Amino acid sequence: METIIYCNHIYLKQKFENTFCDTYIFLNVNIDIFPHTYTSKNDYFITGRLLYKAARNGKWKDVQGICNGNEGRRAFITAGHETALHISALAGNVEFVEELLKDLIPEDLQIINKKGNTALVLAAANGNVEIAEKLIDKSPGLQDFIGTGSDGTAASLPVMMAARLGNGRMVEALRGRTQLTNELKGELMKECIDSDLFDSARKILGEHKRLAVSDPSILEKLATKCMPLYDDFFSPSIYIGRKQEDSRHIQALELLKDILKLVFTENDFNIQSVVSIAGRLLFDAAEQGNFHFVKWLIYYYPEIVWKMDTDHLSMFHVAVKFRHERIFSLLYNMDEVRKLVTTYQEKDTNNNMLHLAATLAPKDKLDSVIGAAFQMQRAICWYKAVEKIVPPAYRNMPNETVDDETDDAPKRPADIFDKQHEKLLEDGEKWMKNTAKSCMVVAALTATVMFSSAFTVPGDYDNTGHPHLLNRASYDFLTVTEVIGMLSSSTSILMFLSILTSHFNKYEFQKSLPCKLMIGLVALFVSIASMVIAFCAAIYLSYGHAWIVLATPFVSLCTNIGFMSEVPPFV
Repeated sequence: METIIYCNHIYLKQKFENTFCDTYIFLNVNIDIFPHTYTSKNDYFITGRLLYKAARNGKWKDVQGICNGNEGRRAFITAGHETALHISALAGNVEFVEELLKDLIPEDLQIINKKGNTALVLAAANGNVEIAEKLIDKSPGLQDFIGTGSDGTAASLPVMMAARLGNGRMVEALRGRTQLTNELKGELMKECIDSDLFDSARKILGEHKRLAVSDPSILEKLATKCMPLYDDFFSPSIYIGRKQEDSRHIQALELLKDILKLVFTENDFNIQSVVSIAGRLLFDAAEQGNFHFVKWLIYYYPEIVWKMDTDHLSMFHVAVKFRHERIFSLLYNMDEVRKLVTTYQEKDTNNNMLHLAATLAPKDKLDSVIGAAFQMQRAICWYKAVEKIVPPAYRNMPNETVDDETDDAPKRPADIFDKQHEKLLEDGEKWMKNTAKSCMVVAALTATVMFSSAFTVPGDYDNTGHPHLLNRASYDFLTVTEVIGMLSSSTSILMFLSILTSHFNKYEFQKSLPCKLMIGLVALFVSIASMVIAFCAAIYLSYGHAWIVLATPFVSLCTNIGFMSEVPPFV
């Protein structure tokens, strides 16, 4: 890692990897930035630089002689006005900090750098709770001290710095000791939410319940924080971080439910301030696909399902437009809502829900499906799903929109679908043909191999024209695998040939073409697996090595893994 710092007349270049380096290059040092500390540039190079390196590396013995007394420990040793205590606290060197504190008075711990930060703020940034406790024990009240930077801006409280950088243990260590106003408590809670410290945020809310109403922006923060990282079955659940992400998601949901319960069930709270932004949050969450936020908001405030945005659309219309299936599925359990909400039409265009479903999906939704053919399938299935719940009178209802500059005729939902998916239909046809052609070549090669191997018998023939190994069980096994391989490869060829001769209209992409492709791929996989197994069986018959039998399952397993890595995009 390489860091370059420019401060006044100092140019400092540091290179380090995980640990701090021993090489520093100082050019044009102006000792005026270290007042009452160094009498010459040479003095700075001898003492200041040595102290800086020792503080970062935690080597107290290297500077024990020059740190005797109070002045050496209070000296600025960087262009940013950091002392040795600042540097060692940020580096997390506990023993070095302990030695420095021996000759310092409580007021010395309030020395700030150019940013207005004390050593405690830097310790909070590092997350070392032990150092923070030692600093507070030495200077009680330091956790409440707020310095001012050289530019006049106030620095952060240590607990705020810890929350901002996601140091949960440090937040819990400092939170009970820090005197916080109601406003600062709300700010701390929002910092915890931003840093995914939901457990700390819940504790703050439990101690100060009125924060849920007094600061509605807290709920706004959660509108983007209750979504799991992975939603589908084939997501990379084997990743090490999956369990941690799921835990954070659960904590975020619990915090959301706590806030909503306080806001909408406590009689002594004036909820108007929250309700006023609840509608906007609902539509934001529906646009982002935050299913859990929407679900629990509806649970605690059922009337919100009737809320309309500025275009006179419901949250379900927004979910349809942005292709969020789980939010849209909530309609299936709301019969009384579904019958009325599905009749809502856009203010300026008279687009109903089916018109929105007919538009091309957002790019991120298209990219989530591999292959233009399956993107087309997803689009048709989505259109059909929405069509089922829209009243019959609205399925062919024309809108009043100007579709583009050259065609201002009213459009039915089907017209919009055909026009906006025209290119996707062409791309789907091209993709399907290319895939079928490539797979057909492999299937044909496999069929050729299996056909020829059926008449190439290990061990040759006897005088009667029968194979010498005819009565061996392993020979029967070889024959069965060859037959399976030949039949499956032939099936695969026929399926891919059927794809190539299709008409490729949009309705074929809904079921026919994907099914043929899946059958062809599965048959191709079976034929390849049979070929591998037949190969191992032939080796065993020819050479009699028993380890071949043991190796066969592992070879087949590799084939299965390869197949499963390709199947998810097509499911």
